[in-house]
Amino acid sequence: MHDVTLPKLSEDTDESLIVLWFVDEGDYVKEGAVLCEVQTEKAVSEIRAETSGTVKKIHVKRGDSAKAGTLLAVIDPKGQAAENTGASEKVHLEQAEENEAAQETASFTRVSPRLRHLAKELGVKLEDVKGTGKGGSITEQDIRDEAGL
Repeated sequence: MHDVTLPKLSEDTDESLIVLWFVDEGDYVKEGAVLCEVQTEKAVSEIRAETSGTVKKIHVKRGDSAKAGTLLAVIDPKGQAAENTGASEKVHLEQAEENEAAQETASFTRVSPRLRHLAKELGVKLEDVKGTGKGGSITEQDIRDEAGL
């Protein structure tokens, strides 16, 4: 079994928020695949699989905070990818499409903590804001426009 632990991502703080999981328990992942996104006060980072295998257990749920060194998940490197039968290929294709959709809807999470705070103060839901910044990122003006200011 391979433990996936939260690395120390910032010198300022040991704590990070789990923003989004891209995998579920039972999913087969390849080495280097993005498992989840975590957010510190200053940045959003991706946690990647260090080995291929089956995700056996996710220990920290989306929306929960964890300290550096906390066990996030366990990967069984002996876990095999499903055989390439027509049914399993369809399941893997559906999972890949779901992961892509999750990544697209997760784009709202790529907002600085300052802008998240502003949105909260103004009562703006970030998922309702259409980003006009570089790469579709959300700007302060986007939040103010959504708030009607």
